[in-house]
Amino acid sequence: MTLPERGESPVLIHTRNPSAESNGGLRQSSGPEVNAGHSVCAVIVSYNPSLAVLKNIATLRSQVRSVVVVDNGSSEQHLAMLRSGRSQCGFELIENGSNLGIAVALNVGVREGKAMGCSWVVLFDQDSSVEPGFIDLMLTAFENAPSPSQVGIVCPVYLDTNTGIVFPIQRSKTGEVLSAMTSGSLIPVKLFDRIGTFNEPLFMDYVDIEFCLRSRRAGYSIVQSPRAVLHHSLGRITRHRILGRWFGSTNHNAARRYYITRNRLWVLWQFLRDWSWSPKETRSAISETIKIVLVEQDRLAKLKSIMLGFADALRGRMGKRLDL
Repeated sequence: MTLPERGESPVLIHTRNPSAESNGGLRQSSGPEVNAGHSVCAVIVSYNPSLAVLKNIATLRSQVRSVVVVDNGSSEQHLAMLRSGRSQCGFELIENGSNLGIAVALNVGVREGKAMGCSWVVLFDQDSSVEPGFIDLMLTAFENAPSPSQVGIVCPVYLDTNTGIVFPIQRSKTGEVLSAMTSGSLIPVKLFDRIGTFNEPLFMDYVDIEFCLRSRRAGYSIVQSPRAVLHHSLGRITRHRILGRWFGSTNHNAARRYYITRNRLWVLWQFLRDWSWSPKETRSAISETIKIVLVEQDRLAKLKSIMLGFADALRGRMGKRLDL
C-alpha cells in the first residue's frame, strides 16, 4: 500500500502576542530562564477548547521559551477566547481555518518552533495539563538516559484526569518503550530533519504511534521520565466485569473507530516486522472489537465503521474521510 500525494499547503493565519518583547524574533519568557542549550517550544493543538486551556498554558509558559497554539478550525467564540488570552498568557496563535487533522497541526507547530530557533518541541493536546517543573524533569530524564544522543522521544507518566489511574505504556519484554502518546512528548527538533515530520495522510489516530515506530526503526529510543506527570483525559472509559474479570472499554464513536481501524491496519502493514510491537497491536485490535460487541453502545454503527476502515486501509485511501 502507498500513501496518496499530499495536497497543497494550507493557508495559515498567524496571530502573534503584540505585547511580548522580542529578541531576534523570540519573545522573552515571563518566567525563569530555560537553559539556552535546551530551548523548548511548547506546541498545543486546539479545537473548540475550554477556558481551562489558558490555565494550562499559564502553568506551562514559565517553563519554556515559547508557546505556540495551533488551532484546527475552532468556532469564532472559541477563537475569540484564544485571541483575547494570548496577550495575558504570552503565546503565539496560528489559525488553520479548518480541521486539517492532528498531524498537519503538529507539523505547523514544529516548523514554527524550529523557525524560532528552539532545539526542542514539547507537544500537548488542549485538555492536557502539567505541574511546575515538568519540563525540567523531562530534560533530566533525557540527560540521564544511557545514550542521550540516541534518544528520539521523552515521554511522561500519564495520569487519567477522570479516573486517577496511571495509564500504562507499551513496552517490550525487555522493558524498552515501544510507543508514546503525542501529548506530553518532548522531541529534539533535529529528529524531524532526520526521520521526517508527522504523517499527514493519517489525519488523526496513530499519528503518534507511527512516528514512534519510525523513530525506533531509525535507531532512536524512547525514554520515560518516572517523575514528570501529565494530567490527561483518556476518553470516556467505562469499566465492566464479565465472568469475574474486570476490563475497561474506551467507547469511541463510530467515526473515531473508522480512523483507528484504518490507520492501525495501515501502520501494522508498514511496521509488520517490528516483532516487539506488531503482535501486541494485533491482539489489541481483536480485543477492542470484542469489547465493542460485548459492552459498548451503537455496536452496529461502530462495526460498520470498522469494516469501512479495513477496506480503506487495503485500498490505501487515506486523509480525512469522515466528519467527527
